[in-house]
Amino acid sequence: MTSDLSKAMSLVPEIKAAHDEAEKCQRSSHSRALECAIRAGEALILAKQAVGHGAFSIWRQQNLPHIPTSTATLYMRLAEHKDKFKEIANTVSDLSAKGDLSLRKAAALLPKRPQTSAQIAAAKVRAEAKAAAKKTDEGIATEWFKALAVDDLLTWWRKLRGDADLRE
Repeated sequence: MTSDLSKAMSLVPEIKAAHDEAEKCQRSSHSRALECAIRAGEALILAKQAVGHGAFSIWRQQNLPHIPTSTATLYMRLAEHKDKFKEIANTVSDLSAKGDLSLRKAAALLPKRPQTSAQIAAAKVRAEAKAAAKKTDEGIATEWFKALAVDDLLTWWRKLRGDADLRE
């Protein structure tokens, strides 16, 4: 375990350098930012393998506090799918030539991750909440009026609006 930890620690300068270079390239030109991010992602993957999946988050916070979790995850994802960029080289080179290839746009070109059961359940709950929110007061009133007979409905209408609205 000590050798694995020392291996992970030896990767810290490489990860910092690649991250700093990726940020610098992202600000000035997008052309090399992707390359640097992939290099940082490869080193992060090696570090994660060395310290173990459960301990990686703590290790990253202690040794690379200036790299946010989302950025580290993005770098690792780009590194995992670096071969995908060879398949979509035309799109990458077109965006890069226009100066439109940010790291987020590059990540958007990658295949979507399959959702976990917890994510699927959360999406279902959000959809149900959204559907419930669409039922406005008007929708509730309409449902309530559907249950009334025509005579009852006319009686309520007269109480609310008077007879003038019912005449043709």
